[in-house]
Amino acid sequence: LAEIYITWGGYAYGKKNYGITVPEQFRRRLGQLDLTVKNEDSREWDMLDGDDFYSFHGGMIAAVKSIKGELPKSYCGDRSDPERVKIRNTVEETKHIFRARILNPKWIESMKRHGYKGAGDMSRMVDIAFGWDATAEVLEDWMYEELANKYALDKDMQEWLKKVNPHALQNIAERLLEAVERGMWQATEEMKEELRDVYLDIEGWIEDDQPQTDASSGS
Repeated sequence: LAEIYITWGGYAYGKKNYGITVPEQFRRRLGQLDLTVKNEDSREWDMLDGDDFYSFHGGMIAAVKSIKGELPKSYCGDRSDPERVKIRNTVEETKHIFRARILNPKWIESMKRHGYKGAGDMSRMVDIAFGWDATAEVLEDWMYEELANKYALDKDMQEWLKKVNPHALQNIAERLLEAVERGMWQATEEMKEELRDVYLDIEGWIEDDQPQTDASSGS
């Protein structure tokens, strides 16, 4: 991850240079960082709304850790209200978003009103949370457990996802299992087994739901 960040970000600009490749200089600069900050001026979106956030901020954190051997201090600034600027470290900000939005029943119900698109956005949110944890180590085990319980193991959610977008459920279960396999989440054996069952069930359900072709008729 660090090499990807350095390769794609290691360009220098100046009076006589426009985008020259200088990965080693970039690497040295990153090795001197003790702190990273990303400011946002709106609460219309947050760090778990898009993969760009963990690509540039999370990627920088991962690169610094790779070079220095330890995570830098990292903060998210909220200046949506200039009169009440707030600063949280990335772990605190992630917890704040989980409690305020991702685990909020009102938000979940609002997403359900959008059917296929809402289910796809839920699945993408799990991908983004996973990406943030992979780059900046911001998720704790209880957060993965909550994602699993609310978006993969809840029976009502399962039935709704099967109805509107079964591939979203498949992706959610697969991503959570990947977090376990990569050692990012120390899930219980019972939780792992339940997620495997969900993944195998939805995989089979999707395959059975596909239209059958008739080789003899060429259809």
